[in-house]
Amino acid sequence: MREFQSWYWNCDFDDVELQAAFDATDAATTPDEFQRAFLVLLRSEDTVARSTALDFFDRAAATSRFGEANPFESYREEVLAVAREMLRRPPRPGDDIAFEGADHASALLALKNDAGPEDAEGVLAVLRRRPDGELLYNALATAGTILTSSEAPDPRLVALIGEMAFDRSLDIDDRREALSVLRGAAGEEVTALLARATGEDDYRFQQEAAWALSIGERFYAHRALLERLDAAWPDGERGFEASEVSRALGPGPHSTYWQGGNPESPGLLQVHREMRAPTSKRAHRQAFRTMLYSGLVPMVGIALDHFCDSDGLARFDLDVEAFRPNVLTLARHLLTLSPSSAKASPETDASHASALDVLALLAEPEDAALLAAALRRRDSAPLARERALRAAQDCLDRWDEPDDRVVTALEEIIFDPSAATDDRTFAVIALFDVPGPQVTAVLLRAARSSVLPVQVEAALGLTCDHLLDEHRDLVCGLVASWPGDDDEPDRAWLVRDALRD
Repeated sequence: MREFQSWYWNCDFDDVELQAAFDATDAATTPDEFQRAFLVLLRSEDTVARSTALDFFDRAAATSRFGEANPFESYREEVLAVAREMLRRPPRPGDDIAFEGADHASALLALKNDAGPEDAEGVLAVLRRRPDGELLYNALATAGTILTSSEAPDPRLVALIGEMAFDRSLDIDDRREALSVLRGAAGEEVTALLARATGEDDYRFQQEAAWALSIGERFYAHRALLERLDAAWPDGERGFEASEVSRALGPGPHSTYWQGGNPESPGLLQVHREMRAPTSKRAHRQAFRTMLYSGLVPMVGIALDHFCDSDGLARFDLDVEAFRPNVLTLARHLLTLSPSSAKASPETDASHASALDVLALLAEPEDAALLAAALRRRDSAPLARERALRAAQDCLDRWDEPDDRVVTALEEIIFDPSAATDDRTFAVIALFDVPGPQVTAVLLRAARSSVLPVQVEAALGLTCDHLLDEHRDLVCGLVASWPGDDDEPDRAWLVRDALRD
């Protein structure tokens, strides 16, 4: 941040206070110093100063995505208010300080990740001037955020962006950029524009439109069109967008745990293919129902895997809500049966693994006994044990109150010397951020474990916000007792970092 000056502005202020604040952004060594300088610029009446502050905010927001804290995050709402007010004013004329409309470019940068339907008017005003360069790209990026976040996209914005996309007087790269804004937008008008765009001469323009049509429910209605386009594009003209279209047309995952376990009957084999590469929304639903209600454990398991996988049943935004009750019922039933053998699937206990993934997503507190029983099975294959632990973690995180039976079953694993160390440590991790005296007691007991990885995870669990103040001295004592340098335990650094925060 210290090397950053601004995106668009040659800053040289006549005002002594503003110049001092700007200079301080290059010399500041603490977040407080950065904030003070930033606020002087943001709250001034000078357009250049405020625009520079907006650039700093955008830069800080960008670097925060790589783990660096944004020192200006607490002023986000004020930044957005300044950006919106700036867009309501006429653009600043160009001069030796910045190009025409640079203030609007800075404002749009600050808005681009947080814009909503209320910002459509300001973006429309910019786009109607038919800008170019950075101002155009920032306006289109902000328009994309607005359209994606709107259930009913502003028809004026859709129409204007469509007009730009089909304006042959514009550079083809700018036209493609405009078309890309429609990718995440809903509505029949958007779909019609995208379908029309596939008929344009430029291959990359076609591919941008086709990619948008391959996303979500639009895929079902346009599969045949996408297949024709995909077959027609020359190898040398295929970009990233074309690869995404090919991926959508290709088969989805076989399953999570049943790879190699293909249906034996031709009918079920075809149903499985339909489920992986659906030809229509109706056919996709019907294929899933057929697998789910087949009565054959491997087929049911594959169906459960598709329900849980984001690239499975919901790959094209199919509404899966109606399936939830029966999916959960069948998962519960599978867990009452003996686990599938290696003959049924390359993965031993695949049926229980598939069912436990459903519990991780859907289980209710009434399923606590079933989940605790899965955790207590000492003859479980490693896969099923690992999925049971993850299901316990997800359920404890989701339920309003932790269930004592699940917590007790995790405690038994933590202190079972015959259990794998990875299972014991994951059982501790499953208790992180879970409230309640029973959980705290387990973490405190684990912190006294002679198994160092278990002790480290317990110490990390005790650094959670609701526990750290009370148990800081204990955790500090544990950290001091651990070996250092090359012998330091894995994840000990996380405990040290938590103590410093």
